[in-house]
Amino acid sequence: MNKFINLCKKNIGMTALICLVLIILIFTFIYLFNSRNVSEIEKKELDKKTKNIISFIDDIASSKSDKIDKYIIFALDYSYNMNSKNNMTVKEVTDFLNNHFTVDITEDDIKNIGITEEMVEKNIVYDSNKELFTIKVVPKSGSSLANDNIVYLKRNNIIKINKKKYKIYYYKYVIENPYDMLNYYLDSNTNDNDSNYDVTVIRNYLMGSASIGSLLNSINENDIKMFAKKDKKIVITYIVDGDNLLIDKIK
Repeated sequence: MNKFINLCKKNIGMTALICLVLIILIFTFIYLFNSRNVSEIEKKELDKKTKNIISFIDDIASSKSDKIDKYIIFALDYSYNMNSKNNMTVKEVTDFLNNHFTVDITEDDIKNIGITEEMVEKNIVYDSNKELFTIKVVPKSGSSLANDNIVYLKRNNIIKINKKKYKIYYYKYVIENPYDMLNYYLDSNTNDNDSNYDVTVIRNYLMGSASIGSLLNSINENDIKMFAKKDKKIVITYIVDGDNLLIDKIK
């Protein structure tokens, strides 16, 4: 860089002008590169803020609905699996969605949706008098739970659009049978002296006493390919809004 500047100083007229323009372009490129570079601290903070949310984002990503029912399903799924609460009022749903998405959803929007086919499939009911959505939780046996697919999103890459906007690429993995996960970790604990994975959460899940959320949080992402199938990429655009990280787009 210094040699380049010194060369420019020795020239006048048009050559000097060209040198000046090139210097500006070089510093602009350096600025843009640094401003879009994602630091390790940023990565850790983004992972921390998105970890629980992305566990249930497939409710939206895989939905065929063009209505906001998929957002309601997402809110209730999160509430039940992360907070052990199987019901939410219209106000709670509205506040939850507006605190996690850039979508502008009102209480009237939620009230007017009623119950859609996808919500019925998720065993969701609505009490209009109480303005309350509830997931009817049906206890399942271990053999029944073994037939339920579990979706896990593994972060692949982060692109920083600007100081307020990030685009994160995930790989969607599908655990078709949680017993495969249990067997993998049991074998690892037996055959690998460095492996000391606590399988309690998996066993509790298969007995119906642990949530999907706790199961997903117990997974070491480096192991996911050993007992799950890679499905597709999901791209999520996030917007920084004060202390909140809002989901802007899901593709």
